[in-house]
Amino acid sequence: MSDSPLPFDDASSPTPPDIAWIPAVRCELTAGPQAFQHAVLRFRDWAGSQPRPVITLQNGWHTITPQMAEQLLICNRHNRPLRWGAVLQYATQMANKRWKKNGEPVILTDRGDLEDAGHRLFACYFTNCSFDTYVVADVPHDEEVFASIDNGVSRTGGDVLHGAGLNGLSPHLQSVIKQFAIRYDEGSLAFAGRLQVSPITNQDILDYVKAHPTLSETAHQVKDLYPGAIRRLGDKAVTTFLAWKIRDAHGSGVLEDFMQALVEPGLPSGNPVAVLQQRLDAHEAAKLAAPQSAKARQRLNDTKILALAILAFNAWRAGTTVRRLDPRMEDPFPRIESEPDEIAIAAE
Repeated sequence: MSDSPLPFDDASSPTPPDIAWIPAVRCELTAGPQAFQHAVLRFRDWAGSQPRPVITLQNGWHTITPQMAEQLLICNRHNRPLRWGAVLQYATQMANKRWKKNGEPVILTDRGDLEDAGHRLFACYFTNCSFDTYVVADVPHDEEVFASIDNGVSRTGGDVLHGAGLNGLSPHLQSVIKQFAIRYDEGSLAFAGRLQVSPITNQDILDYVKAHPTLSETAHQVKDLYPGAIRRLGDKAVTTFLAWKIRDAHGSGVLEDFMQALVEPGLPSGNPVAVLQQRLDAHEAAKLAAPQSAKARQRLNDTKILALAILAFNAWRAGTTVRRLDPRMEDPFPRIESEPDEIAIAAE
């Protein structure tokens, strides 16, 4: 058996088919950035002791397997600092079959040095998921070529939505989807503390807005009709998401009534909207208070404001009176649902 490393491409395998390949280093990416960085250091220590593989990939589209990723990473001469969040994002796309063939290449020099794709290859390697990519395998060798790669301006989710024709509200819709909509759907919003979540990509944002056309319609509606509600809740993304969920569950008439109630003065004691108004007043006062004072602890983040607004709407819709809205820390994040009775009547 030859000691020289076998070249690999789409039609060959470095290991005989009856021998299972085992990665030199493993890492559970959801364990967090520290565990990831330790795994990368272990890999680089191991890679430094390995014979250099012969890379025979040609220019064109290839499916990169985890085994191929390991071989390519051994050829990575420029060990740039890796961002755990970027690797986790790529890994999530690969694992969920959402990886897109967008033409962004794996870059190799004519000497077989890997110059770009470290984040993608580590995502493939640590998740044991293959991915399709274009390979440029003949970049002329240059000791400084690495410094000229990835110097462009990264696209934001707003850029992606703008390119899809959602002009004017693109940054706003990105905020609504990224901060609230996807997290709400997957159950990872929390009134207090943080839940473990997967990254949200630009493709996720684009897919979401295409699957929920009424969201952009409601965003325009809120912008044009309910500026007072935006000021009362203190955040346009919170107001838009709240309005969208109310409209989808109960219709525009109920939405109109609630948006008006939010800015109506002199509501009776115990009215859920009045209790929400009082809590928001305390929040506004807390923003002006000394940082370490008791009053400052009344300040709310946007997710808490959304939770309180949903609780207020549910109680207002049910016609119940309340003394306070703040949920317990262990309570699940509140949701706006259609009443079962209304659904039954509509079905008859």
